[in-house]
Amino acid sequence: MNIKALKGMKYPDSAVIKFFFKEALQTKAGKVIEFGCSNGNNLSLYYQYDYDVIGVDMSEEAIENANHNFENIYTSNGTYEFTATDMLGFAEENRNLYADVFTIPNVISYISKEDFIRFLELSRERNFYKEGATFFLRTRTTKDYRFGLGKKVGNNSFLMENDVTSEKGAICACYYEYELIDILREHLNLRNFTINHLDNQNLQNGEVILNSDIVIWGEIG
Repeated sequence: MNIKALKGMKYPDSAVIKFFFKEALQTKAGKVIEFGCSNGNNLSLYYQYDYDVIGVDMSEEAIENANHNFENIYTSNGTYEFTATDMLGFAEENRNLYADVFTIPNVISYISKEDFIRFLELSRERNFYKEGATFFLRTRTTKDYRFGLGKKVGNNSFLMENDVTSEKGAICACYYEYELIDILREHLNLRNFTINHLDNQNLQNGEVILNSDIVIWGEIG
């Protein structure tokens, strides 16, 4: 693989890599779906272990990059399918995907909490995953630098007005640990789950900020 030829991000999220091998997913090739897939950087890990991958992202450029990378650079016995649309729209238009791995990394902070819950409801109703599927989520906590910046538009949710992180005009929905667990238990029957908190400093446009994320993975009941 020529990493220099990749379009977009070059490697998977470190939390995704940890999750993948901790759960021994390299031994369980099947089908994985990721919402907020960007250029497929996370899905490339599954694909190279012969998973069939489905990626959804609202950025047409990211999806174009994903198709380029999977067609020309990665090798696999699996299949790939990428769709440029928002996650709720996808959930309203598709059904019976029966994924073995259901992942939502770094995306629910950009939608309202009501839309997130509706998305989970549709995903269950429309059989997006198998019973017992493996689940992964990463999102922002209330300790994140962005929390409280901009106009409040919901419960711990803000319309960002500061452009330090190049996210001006986007929603920033932040979660407490207990809040997420309650949602996931109710709407996914999540069980046997692992929780990790990831706090780190990051340089954005010359300013050092605190990124604070929570990572949860487990089994869908």
